[in-house]
This record gives sequence, structure tokens and C-alpha cells, in this order.
Amino acid sequence: MGAVLLLLTIGANGVIAGLTDVSRYSGKPFIEASGIQRELGRFIPLLRFFELAPVTLEEAMREINPTRAEIGNYRALHGIGREEMSDEEIRREIALEKEEELRRYFDSLVNLRADFLRDRERFAYYLVETGTGRVYTNLDREAEAAGGGAEAAEEMMFLIRYPDRRDERLTAHGLSPGLPYKEEVAKAAARKPAKQFTGWIGVPKSENFLALYREYRKHQAYTFVMLGAGALLLALAAAAGARLSARTVGVPDGGAARGVRFLYGNVPIDLRFALILFTGMFAYGLHQKPILAFDRLVNNENAPLPAAEDFWRLAVLAVVTAAFAAQFWWSYRTLKEREASDEMRKSLIMRLVFLVRDAFLNLRIGAQVLLFAGVACGLGFAACAFAVDRSASAAAILALLVPAAVLYVFFALKQAGYLNRLLAAARDYADGKRVGDLPAGGKSVMAELTAHWNRMRQDAEASRAKEAKSERLKAELITNVSHDLRTPLTSIISYVELLKRPELPEKERASYIDILDQKSKRLKVLIDDLFEASKMASGNVELSRERLDLVQLIQQALAESGAKAGDGGIEFRVKLPEEPVFAFVDGKKMWRVFDNLISNMLRYSLEGSRAYITLRREGGRAEIVFKNVTKYELGDNVDELLERFKRGDASRHTEGSGLGLAIAKSIVDLHGGTFELELDGDLFKAKVLLPAA
Repeated sequence: MGAVLLLLTIGANGVIAGLTDVSRYSGKPFIEASGIQRELGRFIPLLRFFELAPVTLEEAMREINPTRAEIGNYRALHGIGREEMSDEEIRREIALEKEEELRRYFDSLVNLRADFLRDRERFAYYLVETGTGRVYTNLDREAEAAGGGAEAAEEMMFLIRYPDRRDERLTAHGLSPGLPYKEEVAKAAARKPAKQFTGWIGVPKSENFLALYREYRKHQAYTFVMLGAGALLLALAAAAGARLSARTVGVPDGGAARGVRFLYGNVPIDLRFALILFTGMFAYGLHQKPILAFDRLVNNENAPLPAAEDFWRLAVLAVVTAAFAAQFWWSYRTLKEREASDEMRKSLIMRLVFLVRDAFLNLRIGAQVLLFAGVACGLGFAACAFAVDRSASAAAILALLVPAAVLYVFFALKQAGYLNRLLAAARDYADGKRVGDLPAGGKSVMAELTAHWNRMRQDAEASRAKEAKSERLKAELITNVSHDLRTPLTSIISYVELLKRPELPEKERASYIDILDQKSKRLKVLIDDLFEASKMASGNVELSRERLDLVQLIQQALAESGAKAGDGGIEFRVKLPEEPVFAFVDGKKMWRVFDNLISNMLRYSLEGSRAYITLRREGGRAEIVFKNVTKYELGDNVDELLERFKRGDASRHTEGSGLGLAIAKSIVDLHGGTFELELDGDLFKAKVLLPAA
């Protein structure tokens, strides 16, 4: 057994050592395994930028051309008006800033240039520019003159040729990948004509690369020798183990062995692991001295042979290892036959954890239990001491503990009263009876539990009221949707029936067709708004945000709605700032918000009244306010105005869908803004707050 374990240990170490590096040395050439190919991939972009197609600071500076958008952003960022600085002055300021940025950029390339110069000394290249015939190489003049670098190419350990197997040449155009991006540098590089090169880039047979190659071959041989030797030793250990197990084929798994395994399986899992750990540590302690002696024998030919005491240590090690293996096997079989989670829950540690956790879910309860246990134990010990020895000290201790016990009994009875009232209230509430709040005075645990019960009951009542309101609003929604969809649909059906009459005059037929066109478009608008409102409410909308001027967006909405032209008999008073107010918004969606609010003003404002629209920047937010005097009484429930198909016109004679405010609020919410409504008599006020850019 000891020999088998020794073979198993050494063989496993060999296989593990071999498998650790086999992926590195198996099926990969030296260039890839050593990382040289990766270094070449880093060197070639630097060669393009610093030597084949370099870009100078002056060339990059010629690409500086500030745009009107950059000038506008500069004004907005620094709060500069047109009367303070002209566009040309700002353009010069931006150009100076960009020149300074470019100088810092080229200064930051110093480290990359140092990497390039270091790799230029390590690698070799010979490249000829197509068209001009100009040669780029780091070979000495003699090697360059000898056949255009052909002889030097033959001496390389590894070579990348151009054109390659796909007949592709090395191209230098634009900013090389791997370099930090800078717009002006990229433009200057792209402005230059593309260059193509033929030739080669190689790894020379220098002392450094040859040393790397020798080290690679050494480790490759070591890896496969260790893997093969380890596998051979494992095979020998398996054969020896098979011969040992063949001797026990006829021994049945029953009787004492089955009883021992059954008893061992009922031991808590943490106690089993503790036994395995103890056996393993004991085996490891016995294992150290023989293995160290064996290592000395292997690594040093002149070292003395192991002492005689090492052999009896190996015998004891075999017995302990067998016990360890038996425990490990029985634990494995038990975990395989049972659920691991069940085994963990039955462990001693988890039982203790659950016990303490449940006792101290509320710290005061755990403390009270410990106090009661301490008082009870102390009272018992004091009574026994007084019975044995009626001394003054025993009587004093007993006299102190008896009042404490009496007070604790009164406290326990009070807590029991709280518990009984809670049980009665919970029983009545479960039976559907109306239950009021329970008295919850004091700071005890039961008083806290009673307060929680009162809050839960109040929340349940509020939830019921909210559910009843939701059901009422749902019924109103169905009624309103049915009414708004049925009205144009009924008209369409009626006029279709009239059109079926063959004696209908052509003039009336054309009139009916116009009416059908209006009603069908009205029906389409209602259905589209309903789908859009549902989509907005679900949040399944993708926003295409960009930095937009809210002043221009409001002016566009006013112009397209006809509000500026005085449509609807409403006089609009619009107060917008002269400077832009920027925000990152979806232009189409935010235009829909403004258009819906302006349409509501045109539709529901009192004839001849004024409507007000103001925009201002308040801190880090843009505030847009819409105010008008309504022609209908809106009541005082602002929340219901945001319900779908809720209109200011309760008789539903207007052309609105009742979805405008709901859609507007959903869009603003998606932008991370706030949509607020206020009612003061007939004055209607809508406020939109958006994060400003």
C-alpha cells in the first residue's frame, strides 16, 4: 500500500506539472509560444507611424479648423454673448487651445517612440515603397547592398514577407491602430496618400532570441518528460491497486462494514470533515520525513540513503492513509446518495447558527431569554445553597433573586396579554370582521409587534381603497375608450350604409366620402394614441438622445400648431430666453410633449383668454411652464387628469383623445424629468422639468 501511495503521489505530481505547461508547448511554434509574435504585432504599427508614414506636429496643426458648432459650445460653456466676443476671436481661442492639446499629445508619444527605438534594435526589416522605390531598413549598408536584403532575410529565425500569401502588401495610411486617437492627427494622416511596401520584417538570430529559443526547447522537453513519466507512474500505481483490489472481490459489502458505513453516514457532515481533516493532517505529518529523505536521494547522488526509521513511518502512513481514503470514500458515497443542502442543514455548525439566529432576530428577545435563564438558574442555585447552608450570605442572595423573579413573572404576563390581543385581532381580521388599532404603549418587543400589526392593517386598508379606486378608473377607462372609438365607428358604418344606395346623388356621395375620410382618420388617431400611451406606460421605448436647444424646439412646436398665428382665438404670451437652453433629449418625443400641451391650450382654453408659455434655466434643470384658463370645470383631482382617456371636456364633444397628458408625462419620465400639474380654480398649469446639458 505504501509503495502504491508513493507511486501515486509522484505520478500525480508529474502529470500535474506536465499539464500545467503542455498547452503552451503543444501545437504552437516557438515564435507564438515565446510571445515574440505578439511583440511583432505591437512593433509594426509603431513602424508605420514613426518611420514609414510619420505625421509631424506642424502637419497636425494645419488641420485645426474650429467649426460653428464648437464656437457655439464655447459660448454656451463660458457664458459669452455675441456682443462680448466675435466668432473670429472665439475661433482663435479654440485654435490656441487645440494647438496646446496637440503639443501635449506629441509629448505623450515619447514613451511609444522609446518602445519603437528599442524594438527597432531587436527586429530587422527591409521594405521598398511601391512607386518611388525608396528603401526603409535598419540593416547596415553592406547587408542592404547584398541583393536587396535577400541574404539577410535567409538568416532570420522568423520572417513576415510582403506581399504575403494573400498577395497583400504592407499599407501605411491613416492613424495606426494601437496609438492614442487625436482627431487632427488622424486627419493629417488620412490626408496623406496611402503608401504600400514590399519586403520583409524578421526576427534575427541575435543572442537574446537564441537564448529564448534554447530556454523554450529545454522547457518543452522537461514538460513532455514529466508528463510521460507521471503517466507511466500512475499506470503502475493503477496496476498495483488493481492487484490489491482483486484480492477483496469475494468480500461482500455487508455485516460490520455496512453497519460502520451506516453509522458513519449519520454523523453530522462537519464532524465527518473534521475527522477527515484530522486524519489527513496526521498522515501529512508522517509523510514529511520520508518524502524529504527521498527528495534528497533523487536530487543529490552523494546524499545518504534514508534512515531505517523512515520505513516504519511509511507503514504507519499507509494505515492512516487507508483510514483517510475510507472516510473520504464513505463521505463521497453519502453525499452522492443524499442532497448536499440537507446534509449541510443537519450539520452541528448550521444547527447552532440557526438556533442563535432565530433567538436573536430581535436583540431584545434574545437578551430577555438569556436574562430569564440567568435569573432561573441563579434562583435554583441560591435555593440549593440556602437548603444546604442556611448562612446569611445564601439568604441575602435568595432575597435578591426572589423579587427579580417576581418582577420578571409580571413582565411575562404583560407580554402574554399583548400576544393574546394580537391573536384575537388576527383571528377577527381573517374572518372578515372590522378591526381597529390595538393599544401599543411602551417600548417592549410585544408593543413593537403591536405597532407593526397596526401599520400592516392600515396599509392593507389603504391597499384595498387603492384597489377600489383602480377598479373604478379601469371601468371609466373602458367606458371612455368604448365611447371614443364607437363614435367615429358608428358614423363610418352609417355613411357606408348610405353610400350603398344606388340612387344617391353624386354630390352627396362625395360629401359622405369626405365625412368617412375624416372619421377614419379620427379613428386612426385614437388607435395610434392608445398604442403609444400603452407603449410609453410599459417603458418599452428607445430614446435617440442628442443635445438640443429647447428654445428652438418650443418655437417649432408653436409654429406648427398655429398658435403664433392666433388660431383658436387664444392670445399666446411666450417668454423664452435669448440664449440657448440645451438638454439631452429625443427631439421627436420632446416635440410631442410640447405639441400635446399647446394643443390642449388651443382646445380647452376659454375663448378670448390668454395662454402663457415660459422657459427658464433653474439651477441644473430647464423649467418649462404652460398656463391657461380653461373653458371647462376640471375639479380638483389632478391625478385623474393624467389617466388615459381622461378629458377636460367631460361631455367628450371635443376632438381630443384624452391621452395627451398621459403621453406627455410618460415621455418626460423616460427622460428622467418631472411632469407636474396644478389647478387653481379655472387656472390650469403644467410644468415640465428636464435636466439641462
